Amino acid sequence: MKKTLSNIGKLGLVLIFVTLQVSAQVTRQPYLQDLTPTSIVIRWQTGVITVGNVFYGPSVSTLNQSVTESKDLKIYHEVTLTSLTPNTKYYYSVTGASKGSEDQYFTTSPVAGTAKPTRIWVISDFGQTSSRQNDNRLETVAQWKAFNNNSYHSDFVLTLGDQTQDDAIYQLQHNFFNQVENVVKMSPLFTTIGNHDYHDSIYNYQRTFTLPTHGEAGGVASGTKQYYSFDYSNVHVVILCTEIEDEVGYKTQTEWLKKDLENNKQEWLIACLHRPFHSGGHHKSDTDKSMIKNRKNWLTLLEDHGVDLVLQGHNHVYERSYLIDNLIGPTTTYTAANNKSTKLGREDVDEAYKKKKNTPHQGTIFLTSFAGGVGQEDWVKYPIFPVAFSKSEWVGSLVIDVNGDRMDVKSLCNTPNEKGSHIWDYFTIIKTN
Repeated sequence: MKKTLSNIGKLGLVLIFVTLQVSAQVTRQPYLQDLTPTSIVIRWQTGVITVGNVFYGPSVSTLNQSVTESKDLKIYHEVTLTSLTPNTKYYYSVTGASKGSEDQYFTTSPVAGTAKPTRIWVISDFGQTSSRQNDNRLETVAQWKAFNNNSYHSDFVLTLGDQTQDDAIYQLQHNFFNQVENVVKMSPLFTTIGNHDYHDSIYNYQRTFTLPTHGEAGGVASGTKQYYSFDYSNVHVVILCTEIEDEVGYKTQTEWLKKDLENNKQEWLIACLHRPFHSGGHHKSDTDKSMIKNRKNWLTLLEDHGVDLVLQGHNHVYERSYLIDNLIGPTTTYTAANNKSTKLGREDVDEAYKKKKNTPHQGTIFLTSFAGGVGQEDWVKYPIFPVAFSKSEWVGSLVIDVNGDRMDVKSLCNTPNEKGSHIWDYFTIIKTN
């Protein structure tokens, strides 16, 4: 009898083990975070608690290195790979050393200041709930892939906020990760906080994303996931949080921004924020108290340090300014003195925008991005400063290419224009001596 019970016990343990192994399937595909020249964070989710492993190496068939999580059993997995070689491609797997695939890899960033051709994919307001959005979001991703030589890969992805409707785990999975999983398993993701992410003290946002808060990717350490900065090649990116309302927290962020900009040595400066500095969309920048406050406290700092491109979300419309400077007040104060160029910045139409290197107040492009899933019909209803291009209702994404002294920006719309092109707007900035 004892022998029978012993055998039954052993069989039960085997069955439990097999059940756990089957149930430990990946329920959120791996996504790449916190990229540096020598390290990266890989995150994913499994159906049951287990110990996570990442296997990686120089080819799909040679995943000859591995890192194991601490022995704590988890559903949400987070593994940091270190001692990597800068600007080097690695393949990886979270399901076994023999489970490598051609579409699951990462490339470490180059040493900061080392110019290399860099492609950035930018999306905004991707996680808000709408019955029509899933198809739109998947089409946004499909248009990116078609434009990008049939590849989902970019050197990194920027979001401009609202990865969810109200900071719910289900929405983060259904509205965001399910849509972009093919992209973020090979393209490091850097997120911005939007007003919809800020519900419930942004608890789920905080535990879902690993961001370079300690200065490990370049820039000054912020110590918080709400705002941070990083370097890639000769580009410095500043991510700001427009949702902090308490005066102490807001002042701390402003002081951090000043210190970060003072320490920046990169040639290109991009700032990302959810609520626009200038926009004629539904949330009007001339009257929105938060936008007025941010312009007063942040825009002068950014322009004093030569910001090239300000990327904005929130309004679900597309607006792109000419090259302008020092428009700190409402758009009604806009004059010719704010103009640095009123050309379209297109080499096949007029000419590229030109900016002197290492010289502030050469002009900035303000761009309110398409929403990735839902546009707003007729939300651009009041005249702001003269814009080079604006469009409501449509959805899409942005592509930014930086190559040495040149930056090319294209708006990639899901709907083709009258010429049959999905590129609705485009412009070039060139840095000169």
